[in-house]
Amino acid sequence: MKETSVPVIVLTERRDDVEFFNKTMRDAGHAVRCRGLTRLEDLQSVLESEPPHLLIQFADHHSVSVREVAKQRQLLARMSPLIVIRASVDEAAIADAMQAGAQDLVSSTHPARVSAVCERELRAFRLERALNETLTSASAYKKQLKSFMSASADAIAIVQEGIVVEANQAWADLFSGSEIENAHGPLMDCFAVGSQATLKGALMASTKGQWEGGSLRIEALIGGKPAPVELTLETATHDGEPATRFCIPRRPAAAEPPTSSATLVEQALKTDPVTGFYQRQQFLELLTDKLDHRKQGGARALAFVRPDRFSEVERDVGPVASEEILSQIAGVLGRLMSETDIAGRFGGTVFALILERGSLRDIEAWAENALSRIAENVFEVAERSLSLTCTIGLAELGEDSDRVEDLIRNAEKANQRGRKDGGNKVVIEETADESTRIKRIDALWVRQIRSALVDGRFHLMHLNIASLNGQAVRIFDTYVRMIDEQGDEVAAADFMATASRSNLLRPIDRWVIDASMGFCSREANDLVFVKLSHESILDPTLPGWIFEMAPKSGIRPQNLCFQVSEEDASQYQKPTKALADVLRGRGFRFAVEQFGIGRDPLRVLASTPMDFVKFDGSLMQTIAGDAKTQDKLRAFVSNANRQNIQTIAARVENANTMAVLFQLGVGYMQGHYLQQTEVVLEAAG
Repeated sequence: MKETSVPVIVLTERRDDVEFFNKTMRDAGHAVRCRGLTRLEDLQSVLESEPPHLLIQFADHHSVSVREVAKQRQLLARMSPLIVIRASVDEAAIADAMQAGAQDLVSSTHPARVSAVCERELRAFRLERALNETLTSASAYKKQLKSFMSASADAIAIVQEGIVVEANQAWADLFSGSEIENAHGPLMDCFAVGSQATLKGALMASTKGQWEGGSLRIEALIGGKPAPVELTLETATHDGEPATRFCIPRRPAAAEPPTSSATLVEQALKTDPVTGFYQRQQFLELLTDKLDHRKQGGARALAFVRPDRFSEVERDVGPVASEEILSQIAGVLGRLMSETDIAGRFGGTVFALILERGSLRDIEAWAENALSRIAENVFEVAERSLSLTCTIGLAELGEDSDRVEDLIRNAEKANQRGRKDGGNKVVIEETADESTRIKRIDALWVRQIRSALVDGRFHLMHLNIASLNGQAVRIFDTYVRMIDEQGDEVAAADFMATASRSNLLRPIDRWVIDASMGFCSREANDLVFVKLSHESILDPTLPGWIFEMAPKSGIRPQNLCFQVSEEDASQYQKPTKALADVLRGRGFRFAVEQFGIGRDPLRVLASTPMDFVKFDGSLMQTIAGDAKTQDKLRAFVSNANRQNIQTIAARVENANTMAVLFQLGVGYMQGHYLQQTEVVLEAAG
């Protein structure tokens, strides 16, 4: 039975178009309720309040682009299909409309096809809506059921001084073959070696009453073999003494089997049954969404992961067993992914991932760690044990990445270069005419930077730095943002390279210092970090200007910490030391950031007068499971402590990393794990 009075929005500047569509659908037996709109603002308001069952755009008579309409639909009414109508239609026009985000493009000269396409999309809309309602009902039921069973079904243990002193039956079933008495003993015996540093750090923090983190993603030894689990912990007492309560949910969310036919339908439509990653088409839709939504700060990249010489593996073990190996590779990648990452099986033996991190260097570090984990893994299949390697090609989602096809092509080319070079390596895309591209970008940015300085279109952003020693402090790191001529916010990473090549860093630095002093004078902050570029390091007039401006703002010098990068401190060693000495002599603090990735970081630590050292965020991408990185950071912390230099870890993204930092004795941390979004605290002008 056909649904009565279908709500439809018609985007056009002509009333005749609304009447045409209304008549076409009624002639085909569909009762529709059409609402004509012209402005994009009106569309946004209607979509927020009452999403339509159909969204029709007469593109010949509507000034807004199809892509812009599709963006609004994607944000506010994702399920509502968008049909574009033009007088003239060909295959190329249809492809362009669908690439822009429409479900189809039809000609107004063929009313029968208009009604047929709309009927098809209405049927798909109703099916998806019914599926979502079923999934919602199933999800609510599962939550109620889990709440009812959690008291006895979750694996729970009480730990004192690293020893399991109490455990429930579910814990015993996991670790000791159902005998509760056998479950008592050293906690670390229950977990893989690679997870023990994370666990020790979390246990240490909990014992000190400083653990406020989320769940840990680690590997437990179940039946003698590593298995991924999510574990939560909280402070407790046992026999009147401090203890820590550990809990492993009965089934981690990622491992729960389908519980309804609706779930099976959804998985069949959207995910690959072998790997659990998204199907190619669904992944492409998500990638398109990422390109359409500009990210403020950080870096994003598309990664192409492909096993090396996999055809040899297929010949050795056969096609069925080789699929099992691909499933195991997906398992390794999945355990390394963050919550914001998206993975898909792109076809054959290729995995595609959308990665979001603080910087491109962080993404490289993640990829290098993924290669190491895969190379170290022993793949068990068909009663055989195999080892293999992979190659990862990376293509950054930058300002110029506006076409999905170009981005995929770049990632694929990077992967091919790595495979031709022997495999087992990470390769980043190369631009054929880099110098021309840079000149073109600089020509665009220089004018915008200069006009932003003149017009006062800069903002300060601040990211919280938290103590790992339980201190209640208000410490912030400072970031600069530019507001472009369209009113959009622009991250520093987009224009700072141009500013550096065009000698514009010095005026930007001075604006940031002046605004930071104003921020310190109005807010009760303990410390605010301010970045200095190499131009400021080499500027002999900077200290005098700072000493002149500080009394005018009324700040206390000890509330401001100037920081330079390890690379600049190493390259400009003498002027950096001179600047640090004169600033610290007047009571200001000094720090070196992006530390630990240069050629000789310990030399920089020994030769540069500083109060703080900030470890580069790329080290945080691998530290939770990499003993070498842990040893490296431990040595840095030890040297810093001997020189009375306080330590900060940058770009901490998850509880696992925070737990390791506790164990290593790092004093402070910052990153999106503490604060998901940066807040504008100070405006230019």
